[in-house]
Amino acid sequence: MDGSKIRVSASFQFRLGLAMTLLLLVAALLIGVIGYYSTMRDAHEMQDDHLVDMAEMIDAGNLTVEKSTTQASTELEDPASHVVIELIDPARPAVKTALFPDNLEAGMHDLQVQQAEWRVYVRQTAAHQKIIVGQLTEVRDEIAQHAGERTVVRVLAIIPFLLFFQIVILRWMLKPLKNLALELNQRTADDMRELSPHELPAELQPFVEAINGMMRRIATVFDQQRRFVADAAHELRSPLTALSLQTQNLAMQEMSLQAQLKLADFARGIQRATELVDQLLSMARAQLSAPDRAGATSVQQAVRQVFEELMPLADHRGIELGLELQADVSVRANLADLITVVRNLVDNAIRYSNEDSRVDVIVLVSGDAVMLSVSDNGPGIPVAEQTRVFDPFYRLLGSGQTGSGLGLSIVKSIVANWQGEVVIGFSDLAAGTGTVVTVKLPPAAAL
Repeated sequence: MDGSKIRVSASFQFRLGLAMTLLLLVAALLIGVIGYYSTMRDAHEMQDDHLVDMAEMIDAGNLTVEKSTTQASTELEDPASHVVIELIDPARPAVKTALFPDNLEAGMHDLQVQQAEWRVYVRQTAAHQKIIVGQLTEVRDEIAQHAGERTVVRVLAIIPFLLFFQIVILRWMLKPLKNLALELNQRTADDMRELSPHELPAELQPFVEAINGMMRRIATVFDQQRRFVADAAHELRSPLTALSLQTQNLAMQEMSLQAQLKLADFARGIQRATELVDQLLSMARAQLSAPDRAGATSVQQAVRQVFEELMPLADHRGIELGLELQADVSVRANLADLITVVRNLVDNAIRYSNEDSRVDVIVLVSGDAVMLSVSDNGPGIPVAEQTRVFDPFYRLLGSGQTGSGLGLSIVKSIVANWQGEVVIGFSDLAAGTGTVVTVKLPPAAAL
């Protein structure tokens, strides 16, 4: 739980979204406050203009005081908006019933009449009459306040939509970075191809260039290590060959039985060392060589050649070799590499399969790939170790077989070099025993 909180808080998208959200809320607050008071001011100005317009309309209508009236003023009131209109004629004095004083100058005034605040406009006519249009300040403020509140509500109502579009825009802008991370995560450990800065923002290009520079340096180190392994293995072949010849010459001499047994152990040790050096050379060649994309190799030819080579080992353990081939298909690989792949797979199957059993090689075309499967009925490889067996020098404990632990690593390197795939599993899924290794290679038609 704490780890997820740390990841969320450390997320660039989260922090950028939080900063933009806070900025949006502050901006919305300022816009709301400014809009509220600006709308109230505009509402007051509009109501002042309304008072002026009403006074102008009354003057344009030539409204006059009836001569039969006993009052000096005529008062009209709009109860809906609390607007009071008075027409005062100083030439006809009478009992004072007017709400507003008659000594007001023309223009806008703020008055307090009968313990109430009024906003009035006085218009002087050509006949020296006064048209007074007044409105309660409380009503004016209430109208202005309602207008301001409506403005704030509109601002608040648009915030969720802005937040939604903000998230969408953030994800869209950060999508190239996520695609870049996804591409790196999908790569294998030995894939040192440079990243393409195409369609990346300018801010990310220096970062991508730095990653490419680091990958070039790592690739250089890997190449140096591989060349060192290849050179070391090549240099070891000569002394091992000399030791093997000397051992054979020594075996032709007369010696005691005990000495002959020790010499045989020594010869077997030299043979294992020679095989290890050959495996190291094969792995170095697979890792350093570039694929010849113009090559097309017959799978049947490679399998039959491997069968001829490993038939003595299979006969020694009483194992029958079987081949199921739909048709003689060709794959995009050279013959030497394909023979190395098939030899390592069949050799492992023979060594780890039960005696007096069968090893099957099945070749078929599935979709746009050639599938080459080698299966045995041995104890199988536990699921937890099915990915580790491809590591160099990794061997299963308790197998009882000698070897260098490089066979499957060489297979994986060669297949990856030819843009293929290696999958390992159980030949008997129900019992969880046996091993089947499937190699997927592009057909020669893909050239």
